[in-house]
Amino acid sequence: MRKSIISVLSIPLLLLSMNSMAIEFKQVGQSRFEYYFWDVYDAKLATPSGKYQFGQHPSKLSLTYLRDFAAKDIVKATNEQWQHLGKINLIGKYDKELLALWPDIKEGETLSFITDEQGDGTFYHNDSKLGGIDDSEFADNFLAIWLSPQTSEPTMRKQLIGEQK
Repeated sequence: MRKSIISVLSIPLLLLSMNSMAIEFKQVGQSRFEYYFWDVYDAKLATPSGKYQFGQHPSKLSLTYLRDFAAKDIVKATNEQWQHLGKINLIGKYDKELLALWPDIKEGETLSFITDEQGDGTFYHNDSKLGGIDDSEFADNFLAIWLSPQTSEPTMRKQLIGEQK
């Protein structure tokens, strides 16, 4: 009986502490990715301050897809972008984990990547937690696809980091 009372009393404290750890994000910038004449996704970058410098954490990158994509195609595109960035050692390195995490995406669905203060990232699908990659370098390497000065989409980068509207 005593354990039950303690358990019941500790629930509000647990919820309060979880709520206090929640991070409020302010939008830094947004952009639409287009491939030839197809609209692919709308991207939004947010941080607690509403400002961004590369490698800054916590941060939140959200991609709202404007068409359907199979998870394998998103993984393939991720590898292509790492190749563009010269991160050859990353190509194929996370395929198995990403395929296990990411669902096939339908038009209108959002895939988000949120990093904590230590730079560890977690993926979300429509605000439902999917999980993360257990590698301290993954978050910065993943975010580099959009946020590195060497990205394949420099205009999108400028819009995301708030340098261009």
